[in-house]
Amino acid sequence: MPDLVLASQSLGRKKLLQYLKIPFKIIISSLDEEKILAKTPEETIRLRAKLKGEEVASRLQSPSIILSADSGAVFGRELIGKPHSREDAVRILKTLAGHRHKYITSTYIIKLSTDKLKSIIYQGENTSFVTFRKMAKDDINFFLDRTDYTRFAAGYILVSAQDFITRVEGSLSNVIGLPLEDIIPVLKKEHII
Repeated sequence: MPDLVLASQSLGRKKLLQYLKIPFKIIISSLDEEKILAKTPEETIRLRAKLKGEEVASRLQSPSIILSADSGAVFGRELIGKPHSREDAVRILKTLAGHRHKYITSTYIIKLSTDKLKSIIYQGENTSFVTFRKMAKDDINFFLDRTDYTRFAAGYILVSAQDFITRVEGSLSNVIGLPLEDIIPVLKKEHII
């Protein structure tokens, strides 16, 4: 049976796979994803997921299923990634406060066989819509003081942001970083689950 490899350092993705109680290993891509840009936010997320998976696959020798993903919040035409600083996190949360935004995860799954033949067994996007309540500066600071906002797209993860998320339309696991309803059927087909 091939190894399942998570090509991501995302805490949310790691926790979701742990929830499934399946063995996996983490191999992080060496790409600087901030430098990977396409014409639209959606294309950028899709390209980042693909390139991370392809880069990790190129380093592996044994039969593997490589699962890579990229997530981002999209507000208007802006792709909002991980904040670079506290000031950036404040700007992002102020922008999203009182509004609804898209949260997109692109997933890319590669199968590497014993003879190093590579095939793409899944590629897709999942979009959820997240609504934030209005937030005062004190609300934002309270949140930022209690979370590692630099690790998450748009500075939040669903679990830690419960006090200001008023509605999620679509997949909850997508907003954590991995749409389980998309990947579980693929992992079952490959006898990983």
